[in-house]
Amino acid sequence: MTNLVVACAQQQMRLFDSAEAYRKELSRFLHMARAKGAGLVVFPALTGVMAAGPLVEGFRVNLLRQADAQRRQGSFWARTRGALASGTADLLGASFRKAFMQLLQTDPAGLLAAYETTFGELARAYEVTIIAGSVYLPDAAGTIRHRATVFGPDGTVLGQHCKMILAPEDEGLAVAGDTWTAIPTPAGRIGIFLDEEALYPEAGRVLTYGGAELLVTLAAVGDEALAAYVRAATIARAQENQCFALSSFLVGKNHLATDAGTESRAGSGEFIGKSGVYAPLELTPRHTGVLVEMGTTSSEGLITAELDRTRLRELWQTGAAPLRRTMPAELFASCLPALYGNRRTLADAWDSTEPATLAVPDAIAAGQADITAETGVEASADQAGSHSDRLE
Repeated sequence: MTNLVVACAQQQMRLFDSAEAYRKELSRFLHMARAKGAGLVVFPALTGVMAAGPLVEGFRVNLLRQADAQRRQGSFWARTRGALASGTADLLGASFRKAFMQLLQTDPAGLLAAYETTFGELARAYEVTIIAGSVYLPDAAGTIRHRATVFGPDGTVLGQHCKMILAPEDEGLAVAGDTWTAIPTPAGRIGIFLDEEALYPEAGRVLTYGGAELLVTLAAVGDEALAAYVRAATIARAQENQCFALSSFLVGKNHLATDAGTESRAGSGEFIGKSGVYAPLELTPRHTGVLVEMGTTSSEGLITAELDRTRLRELWQTGAAPLRRTMPAELFASCLPALYGNRRTLADAWDSTEPATLAVPDAIAAGQADITAETGVEASADQAGSHSDRLE
């Protein structure tokens, strides 16, 4: 099994007035990734939304584009003009989110074509597998989903993941997906999380049971604590499934915020997060689980790392805790249906006034300590080589 170099972009959301400008934005990351020999490049959640910029019309959104472009020029007068344009847009009620929602109603096929054409052509031009930044797109039945798409080195679509655990910012834009699937690619089988999906151990287990060799988190988070939680969860998914994991965060201004200046979970004005490449603790320096990470939670950049897949498979066989071989599957098979079968959350279970013990078949229980005593969980038997580049 050959090693694989992977690259994760930490990128800002920007508003572009042409498809070519959007393509150039993506190319600057892909150019660096190719220079490092990357076979897989990951873009953050919601960067696919930038494909909508050239399709969105209107004076007020043009003011937002002008403000965004001039803020990035750096000079005092450019920043001043940008602030004036942004202020004018706010006074006129400019909202990229509203314009984007209108686009989804009037021309979702145009957005789909722009997104797939852009990433497909770039994957073919750079001869890499790309996990494209997510975007709201129609499925075959016309239902809008929050979706990330994987493109092969020949530009073809290899697979998709539609977000299954929706967040407040998805409200009014998308319907939840219905399955997690490990996507076969030249870089290996890939399982994708969008934002908070990474927080749930069960999601990672489903994907690795489906053959996922890499677990990849695409994130666009406007809360510092939640960004740290998603990072820690991605590291945990790598450890508990003994696989590699990657995270790619969106940073900077949130053009999809529900209201300008709103600081709620769904409307935070700024994205934040620290992208990284992770591995089981045994394969990382000082047993941190981190192969490489971005240095800050707000700057753009690209990180790359080489994944030693031979060492990983050796860990499965000879590691101090070869969980893949020794996991007590029969025990879990008896417990988990009881815990999940009635669809209660942990909050529901802890609020219950009917404590009970967890029934375990005699053949499994023999020789083992009482599960309730060990875990404190009660349920009734009838309850169902690394590198980082900063972009200026």
